[in-house]
Amino acid sequence: MEIAVKTHFLGLNPKVIHHPFKLLNFRSREYLPAVSAILSPEDVEVSSSLFDEFSISRTSTSEAGELMVSVEVFGIRTQAIFDNVFDKMVAAAQPIRGFRRVKGGKTPDIPRDILLEVLGPSKVYKQVIMEVINSTIAEYVEKEGLKAGKDLRVEQSFEDLEAKFEAGKKFSFDVVVQLQEMK
Repeated sequence: MEIAVKTHFLGLNPKVIHHPFKLLNFRSREYLPAVSAILSPEDVEVSSSLFDEFSISRTSTSEAGELMVSVEVFGIRTQAIFDNVFDKMVAAAQPIRGFRRVKGGKTPDIPRDILLEVLGPSKVYKQVIMEVINSTIAEYVEKEGLKAGKDLRVEQSFEDLEAKFEAGKKFSFDVVVQLQEMK
């Protein structure tokens, strides 16, 4: 059985995979052998990948095993991450003057804009942007099956990212990921 694999995902080159296994029929259920795609750091081509909550619009690689990825995160994901990080920061914050905590240590219904000013917008946005970048690249690397180092290099400055970021809107950034050697 031969299977020709042509994918549009990053790093997966078209290959013909040959398995000596035959199609098995067991009680009228068909079983196919596993298809494996082979990743090699050389010949990585420019491609576009669309995931549930973000898209990879441009990629390239260098001889040093560095992979440049341009990511566009959709508004649904930026809003969800903002809400999650903001809620954690509010829960960990000291009591806010003029507002009493209710039983259980919860903060009452304080308007979000007041909480944002008390916590510091720059501090909140820094945490949110870091979480957006880390979670998006981690999901991308996992779904593509890449072996990547833990160090990321973001091409834009934090000030540029902070100026572009708005919760609930599309957010784009460029990242360089260090690929590890394949054996």
